[in-house]
Amino acid sequence: MAIQVMVSTSGSQLLPPEAVSTLLSSLLPLTTILTPNLPEARLLLKTAGVSVKDPQNVDDIVAIAHSLLSLGPKWVLLKGGHLPLTKGKVVSKEESDREVILNVLVGESGLNLLESKYVKSENTHGTGCSLACKSLRSGLRHNSTNRVLTERKLQLPVILRLV
Repeated sequence: MAIQVMVSTSGSQLLPPEAVSTLLSSLLPLTTILTPNLPEARLLLKTAGVSVKDPQNVDDIVAIAHSLLSLGPKWVLLKGGHLPLTKGKVVSKEESDREVILNVLVGESGLNLLESKYVKSENTHGTGCSLACKSLRSGLRHNSTNRVLTERKLQLPVILRLV
């Protein structure tokens, strides 16, 4: 599993370009589950020379996940917490129309869209990484990546409301 921390919430690149290149060439072909957020996904694809447009809707986000899958991992969990959607499943332009968080799981058994209600909170730091880590731990025990990730995603809105 690759839980890469490459781009900060403020948009700063945390991983040097050489390390991103090494991740692409040496680690992704060996990776079972790649777990980037959208800014990290864009950085990986840009470094790999894959053109990617700013996502505007669910189809664009799914296309990014498929592009990441083509880089070598068996599964991609594209975490969408950095890009809330409206009820109509387009990228939110205003704080007031943020309704849905979409995580996209794509891999051996196809595509799974993991939706949850957007929760306004200042305490979201690390929630995507928590999802990825818990999924790995449970996946190793239960050996069902798709089921485990779906169950873990459903827990995040409850956790955010508690903090």
